[in-house]
Amino acid sequence: MSIDLRKLAAIDISFLGRSVILAEFASGVVLSAAVGLFVLFRQHSFWQIVLGVYFLCLGLNYLAMFAEAVGIPTRESARAELGDELGDKSRAMSKYRCQSVLLLIPFLVPMLALGGRRQPQPR
Repeated sequence: MSIDLRKLAAIDISFLGRSVILAEFASGVVLSAAVGLFVLFRQHSFWQIVLGVYFLCLGLNYLAMFAEAVGIPTRESARAELGDELGDKSRAMSKYRCQSVLLLIPFLVPMLALGGRRQPQPR
């Protein structure tokens, strides 16, 4: 399954608005990092360390999504980014809802973001 992080951010912006999505992603970064650090400082077992590291990695995923969302200036830009996919809104929402679950996999989003930036741009 291929994931386009920019389109994943764009569909959220097109339906909910840029300010809501920027607030969501920013709070995802801050809250995930805060919970991760709290768990790491209070840890008493191996699994608590794993949980703390997981939340820190989750924050990195949201940081990458926040960076993508910042690059989409308006709701109209988000809709243009999605193009014809919004012709069938329920299908588009279903597709990107499944992809958004992948935000829960540590380091996946930053790796995809870096990988996407390394690919040469089509001319």
